[in-house]
Amino acid sequence: GTDWRDTSRKVLEQFESVRTPDDHFTLGFLYITDALAADAGSILTLFKSVTGIEHWVGASGLGVIASGQEFVDQPAISAMIARFEAGSFRVIKALHTDQNEIKKELKPWMDRHEPMLTLLHGDPASSNHPEWAIGKISEMIGGFIAGGLTSSRNVHAHIADGVLTEGFSGVTFESGVAVSAALSQGCEIVGKTHTITRADDHIILEIDGRKPDDVFTDTLQELVRHKTGKDPESVLVEGTMIPPEFQHLFRGDMHVAFPVEGSDTGDFMVRNIVGIAPEDGYMAVTHRCKAGDRVMFVHRDDDSTRTDLSRTLVTLRKRVQAQNGIFAPKGAIYISCVARAMAEFSPGIKGGEMALVREIIGDIPLT
Repeated sequence: GTDWRDTSRKVLEQFESVRTPDDHFTLGFLYITDALAADAGSILTLFKSVTGIEHWVGASGLGVIASGQEFVDQPAISAMIARFEAGSFRVIKALHTDQNEIKKELKPWMDRHEPMLTLLHGDPASSNHPEWAIGKISEMIGGFIAGGLTSSRNVHAHIADGVLTEGFSGVTFESGVAVSAALSQGCEIVGKTHTITRADDHIILEIDGRKPDDVFTDTLQELVRHKTGKDPESVLVEGTMIPPEFQHLFRGDMHVAFPVEGSDTGDFMVRNIVGIAPEDGYMAVTHRCKAGDRVMFVHRDDDSTRTDLSRTLVTLRKRVQAQNGIFAPKGAIYISCVARAMAEFSPGIKGGEMALVREIIGDIPLT
């Protein structure tokens, strides 16, 4: 659309065209681009009024997605409405890391229901480090957490029956609600898993007892071997330059990755390498590290992003089919990476990641 009124009207007209008088929808998911974030309150009020649905959760982002569609850098809304049994979910209107506050907010519902999955949205500029805050919330609520941080060039809005601009909010579902989740990092692991032997917060001082820069250099040589099938010394020109015939193989980014403890599917968290000190080989990363942490190096480009997402979706489809005897999901929530939205600056998926999702998962309601 052109502004919040025009965009809201288009979405609401689509809803009204398919609704019936007794459809009893109970929960809405509402995602808006940052071009509309300042009007999030007006949008939510209008959606509540027109649909008659009281409970809504969502967030702002640089882009929004729907089934087979992506909208970035323009006024856009993606919304999905759903019907859940009464009491099977609980909207979390304002969530911070104070244990007493969370208990007061959720205790009456948790006394009668067992949380299984929480969809969480939060402010990346939260006063507490988001990773720490999410960990504390997970400890207090239990179950699994999925979700994402808002992204915006103005207001960082997230929605939970009202509009918030700090902390965390979302919705938690009881164990009777059937949900399957998966994580795709779009990366290819290069080399083996290492152990951090010395660290100071965001600075890795030693890996496997060696300088991080030396281990990283070995990893880059392993990448050359993998991509070309040749000895790195025969590929590198003057020790540093990649010949033109191989350069297309090395587009993309190198990152560090930290395995998720307790994951039975090999999940890992990808973090940026900020810099390497030339004198001592120390490596700065966007992750708090300590001695004993496991770490890997990963490479991300167009091919690895497409391959990993395809593999993740096919595995998800097979898992759901094995559990239920049929693959017939009612709807889906897909949280993408902010870097993928700005694909001109980072590896993405040629042809669009949502087209790939629809190809494997099918044309189901998705936001």
